Amino acid sequence: MQRQLPSMISLRCIVAFARFSSVTRAAEELNITQSAVSRQIKNLEEFLGSPLVTRSRQRLTLNELGQAYVHEVLPLLESLETATHHVRTSHVGHLRIGAEPSFTSRWLLPKLKSYAGLNPEIELEIMNDLRRLYDSHEGYDVGILFGEGNWPGFDARFLMSSELLAVCTPDLLTERGPVIERQDILRYPILHHVAHSPLMKSSTQLWLEAAGLSIRECNALPGQRLEHFQFVLEAALHGLGLAILPRYFVAPELAEGRLVVASTSPLMCGGYYVVVPSGQHDPKVSRFADWLLSWES
Repeated sequence: MQRQLPSMISLRCIVAFARFSSVTRAAEELNITQSAVSRQIKNLEEFLGSPLVTRSRQRLTLNELGQAYVHEVLPLLESLETATHHVRTSHVGHLRIGAEPSFTSRWLLPKLKSYAGLNPEIELEIMNDLRRLYDSHEGYDVGILFGEGNWPGFDARFLMSSELLAVCTPDLLTERGPVIERQDILRYPILHHVAHSPLMKSSTQLWLEAAGLSIRECNALPGQRLEHFQFVLEAALHGLGLAILPRYFVAPELAEGRLVVASTSPLMCGGYYVVVPSGQHDPKVSRFADWLLSWES
């Protein structure tokens, strides 16, 4: 019997759109154009014979039926991806690594040439989906997670401390003065990092709470708000304000003198851990975890 199923790309488009409530963000995640995302959603609606989104003023909003459909489809797609991953990784030369996008770009990628030289037979796949990384904890053989080192079902080993710095351009530091007490950043225009999930605290929020501010007071502060560390960094480089960023993330700019540390002492909060599923016995997983831990922070 011929099965009546929608295309995989149309399902991926509606799920990505539901995740971000943005055609632009969905297109970026899927590495296709915005018009392609819109077209695939339209194709899916025609296949189903029902609208999944509301269109108004050139803006798409997932309607109630669309939300219910995505709720049912999402776990099926994840199960399919997991099954596919198990088959793909059944040969000896494949590993899937889970890490935050910012940690991947600034800490992990610069080191992978060394790993490739030592293990040319191993093919690495990097997964950066924060929801899967932290919420569902699936989709990777080895993960690098931020937290306190306690994740049920995983063995975690400490990699390095999370050290937050207040950084800005040299000119801005000369103008506003050093940050001696935590609350001294209030003398600066603040570039607010915004956490990807309401369950997590951003770097800016962690610093401000350490300074004694309440969540309401933090939210009431003026300043640009940006979701990704890279955007916060770029804004700081343009002299738009002071940013609270991890030391590992701003190390190149500090070394070049493009940014300076405005704070006389860092804020230590949590750490990064190398995690693997409890009870796993794959030698290449253990070797990669050991290789990560061999690097000095």
